[in-house]
Amino acid sequence: MIFHNIIISLFNYFKSKLKSYIKFIFIVLLASCDSDSKKSNLELSNFIKPQYSFKESSYNCRLLEGQTLNSVERFIPKFINSFEKMKDNSEELYFLFPVKEETTETQSFDLLLKHNEPTSLDKFNLTLAALNFNEIATCNDSIVSSNSLRLTNQINSGSPVISEILQCEYVDGFNYATMKLVLEQFTDALIKHNSPVDVLYSEQEDMNDYFKWTNIFVSLESRRNFVESWQALEVSKEIQGLLLEQSICQSSKTYRQYKVF
Repeated sequence: MIFHNIIISLFNYFKSKLKSYIKFIFIVLLASCDSDSKKSNLELSNFIKPQYSFKESSYNCRLLEGQTLNSVERFIPKFINSFEKMKDNSEELYFLFPVKEETTETQSFDLLLKHNEPTSLDKFNLTLAALNFNEIATCNDSIVSSNSLRLTNQINSGSPVISEILQCEYVDGFNYATMKLVLEQFTDALIKHNSPVDVLYSEQEDMNDYFKWTNIFVSLESRRNFVESWQALEVSKEIQGLLLEQSICQSSKTYRQYKVF
């Protein structure tokens, strides 16, 4: 009887140890799989990169005291006349004015230059300086430059348009290579349903953990209609889940975007 009890005790002891060992092996395997998955995603990013369409460079500016939007409007023809002598066909200039509660603010704005050549920015800055733009507005010294990819080209509208911008950060282990399939699924759905929105994806140079998402609409009403129709689609819930899994975005900022040339 004593021998029997000893055998049972030994059995229970090793049984508990075996459970702990199996649990430990399971945790190690899970950690290994997660590590391998992240490593695989990082390796994938070395091969799958965005095929950028153009570059974007922007300044944030604010009108000086005593200056108004009329001052900017009088400046624009002078700028066009001077810059036209140096510009190439790839360059586009926009003024972006913040929109809050459907009201357009005019005291502050962004200057956005779309271009292909690095020298375009130098020509832009030289023209602003030559025409004394600093007597109209003060602009931040640091310019934000990024590479941009046009995902859709659904709207054909003049100026102005509504630009909705989100600043986003990839969740650890994710990047453009993992996001690419989601973007393709998203753009396919937009094109299939003829959604009136243009979408741009941008990354700042040497900052691949962050990206900018831009939606372009014809008007604020068009944006509202799009949001309602998009949310009613079953595919929107799936795509939203995939986007949230891979990235975290700040609240969007809305601008009224005017094209200069």
